[in-house]
Amino acid sequence: MPRRSLFIALLTLAPASAQTLSRQAAPLPYVTLSAPGYAVRAEVRPAVTYPESGPNVGPYFQFSPAQVRIVLDKVGMAKWKSQHAADMPPAYVTVTPVANWLSLYKGAEMRTEVSRQLANLRDLNTERVQSSTLQAQWKLPYLPLVNATQAVTGAVKRVNTPQLQGVRYLAIYAQETSTQYQRGAVFYTFQGLSRDSKQMISVRLPYTPTSFPQEVAGSTTMQNSEWQQYRAQAQAKLDAESTKLAALDRLVQSIRIR
Repeated sequence: MPRRSLFIALLTLAPASAQTLSRQAAPLPYVTLSAPGYAVRAEVRPAVTYPESGPNVGPYFQFSPAQVRIVLDKVGMAKWKSQHAADMPPAYVTVTPVANWLSLYKGAEMRTEVSRQLANLRDLNTERVQSSTLQAQWKLPYLPLVNATQAVTGAVKRVNTPQLQGVRYLAIYAQETSTQYQRGAVFYTFQGLSRDSKQMISVRLPYTPTSFPQEVAGSTTMQNSEWQQYRAQAQAKLDAESTKLAALDRLVQSIRIR
């Protein structure tokens, strides 16, 4: 029987298998949530990074700050597991001190990108920037950093509770942005901050809208004008899913941080 709620106690961080950041990590919070239908595994993860020069340079998307991570699992999720690296589960919630994100990268380019993601999120929360504007510019906030482009987004909605504030949306990330996508490429995410702005919350859950094909056969590369038309149609399909996301929204709304 899957547990319906979860409490994470603050644990002593174990040494990382890769190089651990020498900077002092910010204290990790206590987190609870309600996740009906999911089996859960909670873990306190140490910061993992790699040398940023020399022969053993690690890809930036494998960097990870010290954080609390809740891995969610349910029947039928095996196909997504096979598409993800062992250390990147298909469904999870992470709560990370903002200070840990800002100190994760030694390189200026990646630090700037993390700062931009956080600035976009703060702007959304203060409503200085409309979510539709960010969406049109492919700038909806998303951490962790990934080696892919925010190709299509939709179903954008602000989520505010006494504990957190942020934005949820459906997304497709891809390295190729002139092609069609199958439903398995879509996922639900929430990107938010705790009310004191000290913790960054990231949620990623598989979501398979039936308006997208189960598989895309053959070559589907399009010219730019065709791609823009396809992207608009794909966004409209994702937008149409917004009213179906109540259960996933409730999971986000149940998150408590202290």
